Amino acid sequence: MASRYRLWVIPRLDRPFPRRWTDWVRLAVVVVLVVLAGAGFASGETLHRAFTCNESWLPDTAAWQAGDRCVGLSEGPYAFDLDAFSQVFGVIDAQNRAAADECPGSPATVGVLLTMTDQLAGSRAVHELEGMAVGQRRANSTGCLHPMQLVIGQIGDYQRNGDPLGVARAMAARADVVAVAGIGLSHQSTAEVAEVLAAAGIPMVSDVVTAEGFDQDGSKTDTPDFTGCDKGNSYADGIASDYIYRVGFRVAVQVQAIGAVVTGRPDFIMVPVGGSDPYTCTTLPFLQRQYGGNLIEVKFDTSEPSTVPQTAKRVCSTVKDVTIAYIARGRDLGRLLYSLDEAYANGQCAATSVTVVSTSDGNRLRTVESDPALEDLRTKALSSKTFVDGRVRLLFTLVAGADGPHASNPNWTVFEQAYRDAGFDIAHVGDGWAVNAYDAVTTIDTALRSLPATSPVRRSQVNATISGFSAPDAAVPGAGGPIIFDNSGNRTGQTPQVVRLCPVTTSVDRPPYVPTVEARPGESIPQCVR
Repeated sequence: MASRYRLWVIPRLDRPFPRRWTDWVRLAVVVVLVVLAGAGFASGETLHRAFTCNESWLPDTAAWQAGDRCVGLSEGPYAFDLDAFSQVFGVIDAQNRAAADECPGSPATVGVLLTMTDQLAGSRAVHELEGMAVGQRRANSTGCLHPMQLVIGQIGDYQRNGDPLGVARAMAARADVVAVAGIGLSHQSTAEVAEVLAAAGIPMVSDVVTAEGFDQDGSKTDTPDFTGCDKGNSYADGIASDYIYRVGFRVAVQVQAIGAVVTGRPDFIMVPVGGSDPYTCTTLPFLQRQYGGNLIEVKFDTSEPSTVPQTAKRVCSTVKDVTIAYIARGRDLGRLLYSLDEAYANGQCAATSVTVVSTSDGNRLRTVESDPALEDLRTKALSSKTFVDGRVRLLFTLVAGADGPHASNPNWTVFEQAYRDAGFDIAHVGDGWAVNAYDAVTTIDTALRSLPATSPVRRSQVNATISGFSAPDAAVPGAGGPIIFDNSGNRTGQTPQVVRLCPVTTSVDRPPYVPTVEARPGESIPQCVR
């Protein structure tokens, strides 16, 4: 029987050079195997990482495969095989290479952690990374002391096809990383990621985490109620003590802002089943408390889209002006609005009007969805007859301090110009993620600009400086307005705006994203400009 094993012959070393191309191949294989063995690539896991998700044929463990996703670290231009991100990674790559030419001082590497692919993020993940890139662009401009380079961590998806902790550990192992912007969404995995970074003494500035508990002391001053959340969560006691700060408004202040504008009790609270999502399970008790409790909760299943139209039919059975508090992710919000319009069109909605009030994930409806099915629902909802004539209205809180230029945010024009100069589509700022991402990097940059240019930057210095952004005269000049942190690392000193989303219009002077009008306390719901 022929042997199953093949004998590899090493070319004779007494020859002056390999005579045939096959000798070159054999020699190359031997060299690679020797290098891998010498570098400690003995485990199957490490070999898997070395030969998956690389931008070239050379072995590399910076990125690896997790299920169907590529995850890991990249300093550009490798975009984890995601075409939608190729432009922004190209910009970051160019800015990284030019950073030392822009600033005279010692370098500073800033990590960025985000999910580029989870369905809860959608197309906003592209906007978020663009905001980070624009923040770097601004950081390396006039007045910079430390050339900022970005290393991007793609954590993948949360349920499957991701490796948040593995990517966080890889980021924490980078001795040159002095701070991290982002860290992910309001999710239990994010709490675990934060602990990995905190253990390495890395300060974090979160951009879009808004759930209660995701601060340094578990949001104790808000007296949250975590009983509706899944047992075994770690965020109820706070995360990353002494190292976490966030520029997104937490849900407690969002609900207070909603209560100041919508003073009447909502007729229904639309909320998903289960307690696995911190964004929803921590918001619901605050909303009940805001309106005196015992509000009717209408449940729907986020894994089964057909339950959303069923909820719309239940709401439509009430003969009056109906108010729905929508406490769920924005992914299903377009489906709800479209279902309400369908019910009206079919003569199955007795409500004289329906006002839907949402927290900050309602911003998702302002920009184009990457999923064609969701984009179809969003477009139909915002151009539907009932949304245009005002029988169906949507109000929500902004996740960023502002969504355009105002007297309170004079740095908006700097942000917007830098966004255009980077070559990005200004329409992407509408959902607020780019604004907050920019502000997260700007917070780190503001700290770097206070450190001596000639001395190496240390994580402890950056963290101590950020913790000092605690008063109006020491505020970070964010695009969304001045940024001040309280003792728990939460944004304070500013109240999130409540806005009404307006119908899609063909007006030539409309903004590049779906416009809003501000809803103010003590006033009726504002009309949209026709």
